[in-house]
Amino acid sequence: MTQTELASDRPRILVVDDSRIVRATVKKHLAASFDIIEEADGEAGWERLMADSTILVLMSDLSMPRLDGFGLLARVRKSSDARIRHTPVIIISGEEDAETKQLAVERGANDFVTKSTDRAEMLARVTAAAKLAKTARDLRASEVNQARTATTEVQTGLATPHMFQLHGEKLMAHALRVHGEATLLVFEIDAYPALCERVGSAVAEQVVSLVAKTVASRLRKEEILARLEGPRFGIFLYADLAGSLRYAERLCEIIAAAKINFKGQPLSVTVSAGVGSATVDQLSEFEPLFSLSLQRLAEAIALGGNRLQAPALPASALAPIEIHEALALLAEGREEAVRPHLPALLAKLAPLLALAEQAKS
Repeated sequence: MTQTELASDRPRILVVDDSRIVRATVKKHLAASFDIIEEADGEAGWERLMADSTILVLMSDLSMPRLDGFGLLARVRKSSDARIRHTPVIIISGEEDAETKQLAVERGANDFVTKSTDRAEMLARVTAAAKLAKTARDLRASEVNQARTATTEVQTGLATPHMFQLHGEKLMAHALRVHGEATLLVFEIDAYPALCERVGSAVAEQVVSLVAKTVASRLRKEEILARLEGPRFGIFLYADLAGSLRYAERLCEIIAAAKINFKGQPLSVTVSAGVGSATVDQLSEFEPLFSLSLQRLAEAIALGGNRLQAPALPASALAPIEIHEALALLAEGREEAVRPHLPALLAKLAPLLALAEQAKS
């Protein structure tokens, strides 16, 4: 069994220093109050920090082999894991000058102890850092829990994923009882990371809000629009698949036509969408329908974006189209929209095809 797996009621501190004597001194000062684990270089310290989520405070030397203290500090502060990124870092200082210490502070160090710091002072500094880490983690855990159970997203005022699921389950149950329709539409702003890079995350978030406002203004009162995550949204529609597809196509067109400017230059914003139909897909529960809709959204994105992926309409639900309309759809590259109409279109062309055969003979 590794140290990571051992249970301890004491706060866990990671000490990273290539000097065995320094590690032993720190452990002697702190072992009565803390669970001390050790590593001899920055690379090993980084690997341990990633693997052990119970570490509250990192104490690190600056001069070490493989990865020095500055390199370790940089990795910690740039980590995508909030637990690692916010871990307090106390530098174990030797004879570094004031400039070196200032550089460490600028790069995110929380505090310093010298290798000659007495037990009382070291214990006080590490205790304060451990309390800070514990408070911050409890706060983040509370925020995550609130986000999971909240019903309204702060920025846009839309429903949260939690509310969307509750509403979806209710709608699915109602549709089953009354033999009604339940259609789920998920859509996402295309190339959102590139948009953030081009205009900045703050402006990109304004685009998200604008899209949300545009879509929300076109919903019926009984329908719900949710922001699922980032630039992704979800809608439950009280409509059959044919009606939902017309709505989705119109929605994509409206967003693409929206006039959005950034520093005097127009921004082109399109969305990709995936649709799931409880009736056509023969699903009776929210989660499978939601997963299928997300899968179709992923397919639309993989095909280049600005697309709508949906189940094929039953023949009985198809509104007939004329030959010139079919040709126009083909010219737009929308073969899938034409394919369900092929039997009816070929029937219309049959007399002309027969005449062409006669002409050949």
